Amino acid sequence: MRAYLIFELRRLIREPRMAIFTVVLPVLIYTISSGSSGDAGQVGGVDVAAYLMVSMAAYGALVGALSVGIAVSQERANGWLRQLRITPLAPTQVVAVKALLASLLAIPPVVSVGLVAAFANGVSFSAGQWVALVVLMWLGSLPFAAFGLALGFTLPPQLTQPVSMLGVFGLAFLGGLFVPVAVMPHVLASIATWLPSNRFAELGWSVVAGQAPPVGGLAILAAWALVFGALAAWAYRRSAALR
Repeated sequence: MRAYLIFELRRLIREPRMAIFTVVLPVLIYTISSGSSGDAGQVGGVDVAAYLMVSMAAYGALVGALSVGIAVSQERANGWLRQLRITPLAPTQVVAVKALLASLLAIPPVVSVGLVAAFANGVSFSAGQWVALVVLMWLGSLPFAAFGLALGFTLPPQLTQPVSMLGVFGLAFLGGLFVPVAVMPHVLASIATWLPSNRFAELGWSVVAGQAPPVGGLAILAAWALVFGALAAWAYRRSAALR
């Protein structure tokens, strides 16, 4: 498994285009939205500039994590996954390695949006908060990486990309990344609290507010991680059975 992890890591390093894509759009949206908000006070006890920073970093992380599904569907089409199935690697090992590497794509947007927020809007935290923000957003992206894998193991290449992007926008909007949950209609706000995207961003919002993430939110995010992980492993086995 270690050799496979190193192999996939080298492939990721050689293909930096997706990392660049996950950075540009969140930074652009953050720059526009933070500039138009001005000194708009606070959202949920967090300054607007910092709140938007976390929201857009989380959005970029979603894009990066779910993008693994697009690559996996192409690998399935060109026969690479068939080669993996004749190796001693178990389905859970393949899913775990690919989910881990996909989660690494969540780091560039978090760092990039954070740098823009710091230099353009004067957003400032302690060194410990910055480190905690990056680490928690990285770990919190794992459920979405597993979700992307499930899509990639199930859908053909021509469908994986639009479905993945639809999933990103749906999770981002309903999870309160584009519109704060506090101003959502009651029904949508109730739905948001159960979505992994909202609990994922909550990790960052808690850090910048100087608080520990709520235990209930962590439990919900962990439950989604288990569901998506099991779904990805099942989809991998199913794709093998259909061959």
